[in-house]
Amino acid sequence: MTTPMPPNSTGDKTRKQLITILVLLVLIILAMVVFLFVKMSSDRGGDSPAAEGSVSSSSENGDAQVQVQAEKAVVVYKQVLANPAPLQTFVGEVSPGGAMKYALVHLDDGCVPELVLNYGTSAMSAEIDAIGVYGVDENGQEIQFQNSYHNGVTSTGGVRRALQRATGQPGMFSFSAERMGRDQEDLLVTRQGNELVETPANPGAGEFEQFNWIPADNLDIVEAIAAGNDCAPGSGSGAGAGADGSGADGANGANGGPNPTAGQQAEGSGSNSDSGSGSQSGASDTGSSSSTSGTNSITGTVKVFQTKADVLAYEQRQDPNPGSPDGGPYAILILDQPTEVTAQLSGQNGPETRTIEQAIVNPALHSDGERATITFSDDEYDWPSDPGVPFGIRLEDAPRG
Repeated sequence: MTTPMPPNSTGDKTRKQLITILVLLVLIILAMVVFLFVKMSSDRGGDSPAAEGSVSSSSENGDAQVQVQAEKAVVVYKQVLANPAPLQTFVGEVSPGGAMKYALVHLDDGCVPELVLNYGTSAMSAEIDAIGVYGVDENGQEIQFQNSYHNGVTSTGGVRRALQRATGQPGMFSFSAERMGRDQEDLLVTRQGNELVETPANPGAGEFEQFNWIPADNLDIVEAIAAGNDCAPGSGSGAGAGADGSGADGANGANGGPNPTAGQQAEGSGSNSDSGSGSQSGASDTGSSSSTSGTNSITGTVKVFQTKADVLAYEQRQDPNPGSPDGGPYAILILDQPTEVTAQLSGQNGPETRTIEQAIVNPALHSDGERATITFSDDEYDWPSDPGVPFGIRLEDAPRG
């Protein structure tokens, strides 16, 4: 008798499980295909006008933020000019005076410049101005930077200080020299966050320019910041960030008026005196530098001395020619920086080039504290053959003692 076998239920279950797994795999693959298709379609849609509108909106939001920051800076700078805080310097505190001046300069790559405030006479000397720097933080709040600077030349002791803005990059240069140009220190001043950073520098001619100081009661230049389109050179943003230095650091304002950080000095202004006009050879405050081949161009501040004794005290030396007549007054052009000059050398054929820090000029043609540039050819003047008073090359038929 044959016993019937039970149906193979285990094999049927295995087949059903395999079929179920295959179906699930197919569904997963289909879902992935649909997902990738949707994503690719979305990416291609990024080039659509709607996507461009999104980018444009983002740019507009950035411009709006810059303008808000600029408007806050206008409010802060007006308050500073109306009621500045005392300035702490390494030689003592300086209180605000009645003849304050200011300029604007970009010390970082932003679109809101810093306020450089000239307090006038410093505790260092009546002939040297004290200068402070203000800015605004990311919230539009006032910052009075701890650093202080000086600008001017003393008639005795040979102390020189100069603060000039950098060209082609954010920042300004602080120049200082003691004892007839010795112990010179040149620093590049830039802004990092809420601090000013000073780094050693050796700028060449054309890398810095004089500030164009604006009277503190003239607020037109400050109000022009509100547009928020005068960005630092090289920042690549804003309408004022042209490669030619246009905008806040250019030579002219947007409406043809004086620019807050113009490189060319305004008529009648100077590094430590507002009374001097340019010399008859034409004043230009682009810094002392050699000009084209065959000519020399030197720029600086004129100091007038009434007697030989005054000159010797300034130069800190003994009279090299005792008993020689006193032919005062005398005038010295103290250069903004050491400059190579070519002139004739007595007894030799051909010119010789030397680096000078001052030159003797004619006091009948200049006034004390005047800013002047003098240009002359290589064969027009001779190097001195004796250590006369004042010391240096004699230009414009200047008197010597």
